[in-house]
Amino acid sequence: MVELTAAAVFGVYAIASALVLQLVNTEVRTPYMDEQFHIRQAQWYCMGAFNKWDPKLTTPPGLYIVSLAVRTMGACTLDRLRAVNCVLGCILFWTVYALIRQNTRPFRAAIKALTLCMLPTSFFFAHVYYTDIASLLCVLLAQLLSVHKRHVWAGVVGGAGVWMRQTNVVWVALVGGAAVERWMRENGVVSGGLVQSVGQLVQWMKSPRRWREAVWVAVPYAFVVMAFGVFVRVNGGIVLGDKSNHQAGVHVPQMFYFYAFTAAMAAPTVLAEAQRYTHAVTSRQ
Repeated sequence: MVELTAAAVFGVYAIASALVLQLVNTEVRTPYMDEQFHIRQAQWYCMGAFNKWDPKLTTPPGLYIVSLAVRTMGACTLDRLRAVNCVLGCILFWTVYALIRQNTRPFRAAIKALTLCMLPTSFFFAHVYYTDIASLLCVLLAQLLSVHKRHVWAGVVGGAGVWMRQTNVVWVALVGGAAVERWMRENGVVSGGLVQSVGQLVQWMKSPRRWREAVWVAVPYAFVVMAFGVFVRVNGGIVLGDKSNHQAGVHVPQMFYFYAFTAAMAAPTVLAEAQRYTHAVTSRQ
């Protein structure tokens, strides 16, 4: 009965997403900005032209491969390809919910999932044909599988995430590192503070038989990272296609955009926690 509340909250998200998708398809009848490149490439794939590649694209073909499912309904039109991300957005909701639900009551977890999935930087891309939603879904699903100790599947899904966006390799490494850290704490390898944990870790590493299991936990993630390293070596860089207009560099203003956005979006949570902390401190006096 309690889980029905989560389903009801999901219904709110699904209806809102469907209405926004319909509005976008009605008002924006032509590809929006970089959609023109993604749509064209996806349509080539739908026609079976897998040897054609738009030189303006810089990301792998993961999303276009997923979008081949659209062929079962007919032509890969703009509306149908946008609907792919709408469906992936619904799956993303339940993935976020499952991650939060581990230590939160169902209704509260559903509300948090709704809030996160309707974050403007996420919700917008659920209604246009970009790689953002598929990329985010793969990363969070890999984390969910990792938490449930399905490390091989987590590596597979993480690898799929790299096929959506190359930079996801960083998140695969982070998920793998977190998996190893959890294994160490669950098996008593490390405990307590940083200094104590370092000492315990040094002692543990002196016995190869003891850390062999931890290595096996890390293997699926390490395989993805190493495979990506081979790709970078062979490709001559991270970027596919138009390398000249996608050079890595330091963009300091971007950090301020990030800080301002995070501060604004996290303000309700930060203020609530500050109020709780203030109340706890004053009540002890």
